[in-house]
Parts: sequence; C-alpha cells; structure tokens
Amino acid sequence: MAEAQGGGGLFGNLFACCDRRQDNLVTTESGGVKTISGASQLCGVGINFRADKTGALCVSSLIPGGPASRSGSVMVGDVLYDVDGKIVYRTELSNVSQNLLGPADSVVKVGFLRGGYQINVDIRRAPLPANMRNFQM
Repeated sequence: MAEAQGGGGLFGNLFACCDRRQDNLVTTESGGVKTISGASQLCGVGINFRADKTGALCVSSLIPGGPASRSGSVMVGDVLYDVDGKIVYRTELSNVSQNLLGPADSVVKVGFLRGGYQINVDIRRAPLPANMRNFQM
C-alpha cells in the first residue's frame, strides 16, 4: 500500500481508495462481520481524498495514469456524494473505501458534487500503474 510521508493516521487511510489491496477486506453489516473472499486482487479508482471541515470527502489529487485520471471526468475539488447509488456524503473514508474497492476491470458508478451540480462517472477499477505504487504526497 502506498505511504505518505509524515502523514500519521489520516494519510495512512488516504490511499485506500486507489491502491491494490493485498489483504482481506472485512466489512461490518447489521452487527455481523463478513469477509469478502478473493480480496487479494481488489483494485481501486486512483483518487486521493481529504476530509473538509464538514467531514465531506474532497478529491485532493488523482493518481496520474489511474482510472479516475484516465476517465477525464473527475477533478480535484470534487466532493464525493455516492458510490453505486449508495449515498456516502460525509462518510468516513474507511467506510467509503469498502465501496470503491473491487475486482480489476469492474465498473463503479461514482457521484460527485461540483459547483452545485451532481456529476456521475463510471470508473473501471484497476491496480495502480507500476510507476505509482510508491507514490507519496
């Protein structure tokens, strides 16, 4: 997983949405815990987020050559609103990551708020480009 220099806990989670995961993804639902099988090949969308003062997740950067960057539709400053129809506005990144990660070549529908409008983007998940696997902010 990519690491950020001197970022502490917050930055340790920033890259969860863009890096290929090498461990099992565990999610909690209805008080129970379920493990998603085959999680060793989960991929993301190549977006780094930061929380604003209201708790909304804003796009802070795009991984060059990553899925979101290649789409040409996601911009720095966009505010994450929904993922596959599930509203995630002002949701913690650790919870949102579980929705953005998925198998390579699968498509995730991501909604962003930009200038008073909602922008919906279909993004095909992929591992980080080889030259960006050690990307640091």
